[in-house]
Amino acid sequence: MTEFITQNAEYLPWIVLVLLLASGIGIPIGEDIVIIPAGVIIGEQMLGAGVWVPTLIAAIVGVATADMLWFTWCSKFGTRLLHRRLIRRFLHPKRLLQAKHQIDKRGAWFIVAARFIPGSRTPAITVAGLMHLRFWRFALATWSCVLVTAPMQFGVGVLVGYGIASRSTFGTMQWIIAGVVLAVVISAAAVVFAKSRGRKTEPPRARAAWLRHFRRA
Repeated sequence: MTEFITQNAEYLPWIVLVLLLASGIGIPIGEDIVIIPAGVIIGEQMLGAGVWVPTLIAAIVGVATADMLWFTWCSKFGTRLLHRRLIRRFLHPKRLLQAKHQIDKRGAWFIVAARFIPGSRTPAITVAGLMHLRFWRFALATWSCVLVTAPMQFGVGVLVGYGIASRSTFGTMQWIIAGVVLAVVISAAAVVFAKSRGRKTEPPRARAAWLRHFRRA
């Protein structure tokens, strides 16, 4: 990936945008393997603001748009997968309604947490789409995070290109952040579980009317 981007550095913003948008239609391209190398190239070749500003904008727009494309795809068409007999054996309507309630209530924070845990971005977006999280909530959470993560990845790439930082340092920091976020998520889930057990009642569910919409999807 880095070699391809290097050979076509003059078209850097467009390459970054196209590669990131490709992940929105199911092609497994991680944002970090596009954005960081782009920053490295800019740092190594000392390209000016005429290149790095459009590239950074392309990175932000590309990631956020790709996420919204995949979310929309899962929301509109992915629910058909849950009608498969094999899957329906494990997903009782009661469980679906419970999951729907949690996504409606905490879906935005679910998306935010997933942005900082490696490997969880696509699964989280898929679940949010299948459970029909409100689009504006998803978009707000996604854009808020991407405005932080994309510049951070881009900046690390530039620093690596200048020889000021290393990728291993960024990787270590990323895993530390992921560990902290994961610990917070697990703690919050444990608190919610403890409260539900203390009340000796079943977890709350979404309205059963959602299932009718769900079956028509």
